[in-house]
Amino acid sequence: MLALPLLEANSNLQTAIPPKRIVATGVFYGFVPENFHPKETGKNYASPLLLKPLDPFRKDYTVFSGLDHNLSGGHNATKFFLSGIPTTESKGFAEANVSIDQKAAQFVGGRTRFPSLALDSGKGSEHTLSWTRNGNAIQAIRSLEKLYQMLFRKDDGPSRDQVERDLADKRSILDLTREQATGFQKGLGRQDREKLDQYFTSVRELENRIEQSRLWLDREKPRTDYALPRKVDSLTLRERTPFFYDLMTLALQTDSTRVITLAFTNLGKENGGLPGVSQGYHTLSHHGQVKESIAELSIIETFHVAQFSRFLGKLKEIKEPGGRTLFDNTMALLGSGMSNANSHSNRDLPVVLAGGGFKHGEHKHYARKGKNSIPLCNLYLSMLQNFGLELDRFNTSSGTLTGFEKLS
Repeated sequence: MLALPLLEANSNLQTAIPPKRIVATGVFYGFVPENFHPKETGKNYASPLLLKPLDPFRKDYTVFSGLDHNLSGGHNATKFFLSGIPTTESKGFAEANVSIDQKAAQFVGGRTRFPSLALDSGKGSEHTLSWTRNGNAIQAIRSLEKLYQMLFRKDDGPSRDQVERDLADKRSILDLTREQATGFQKGLGRQDREKLDQYFTSVRELENRIEQSRLWLDREKPRTDYALPRKVDSLTLRERTPFFYDLMTLALQTDSTRVITLAFTNLGKENGGLPGVSQGYHTLSHHGQVKESIAELSIIETFHVAQFSRFLGKLKEIKEPGGRTLFDNTMALLGSGMSNANSHSNRDLPVVLAGGGFKHGEHKHYARKGKNSIPLCNLYLSMLQNFGLELDRFNTSSGTLTGFEKLS
């Protein structure tokens, strides 16, 4: 296991009250329900197979059952794990299908170099968990080498000049498109005006991002002696995953960002390099109750939970001002927008939340009220309030999550 190095940490975190962070890991093919959800509720539950890697943090996380987004749609609905609203159903919402990470990123703004980081471990079709308030998907970063360069390599010489030119080109394009769009405004009907308003909002958001990027160009990046192996992006999923979590830890520790999402989709080459896995991830997720297939699928799912557990351990090792740790100040979510891939079910989603200043150590079950489940967005609202946002609703939430309390 790789040990994280000592950093010349961001001086802002040496004297100030450490900020809250949000990290969300989403697995696209869910988890076998009977291997994830405990049979007992409360504190004295027996850890099912997939939660055993989290046993060292038993008092530091909560496992939920009964929460979901009241959606159907199988694999397509997994993209909306962090928002709860498909793009096709987002018109009636003030901020479309904005995801929890992007809502948090709006709050952070330019206080960090990156308001958020969206990452994707896959190598096939592109996937994302992150959606803007205009219903646009955030393109996720797949390259570890690119992520490392963004976080730690100095932009100087030709590299910095190119970044400045790119930012200037983007602003010029935005100026031109705004002028063209303004000319269309007269004589438009209500629906077309709404579409144009959404467009102008998108333009303003892009302008803000460009300005934030320009302001950070002249600020020195944090330094670290942590190094990635050569050709890291060509490694198997099993080999790459720890590096994703290491860089995520460093990004949080140096206050380069306070919001991160990580999507796990396909296994890539050689079935992810996971011993004992002979078939593709998607194929195994449709196991048809065949014991051998479920056993192979459990290897993949246990791997995901074990890597998340390793990440929690890293967060606990890092001390922050006030006698707390990075773990104490980070809400770390693991789950999926699909519960049972074998039946394409999106109900009763698998969700674990660790750290972040909540009272943990239980399995909390939330029974349905009629045909509808308790919205998972209720948990997201509780998280956003804990992050510092003053709001009483997030997307499909009906309120904060009952019975889930912050530490005093």
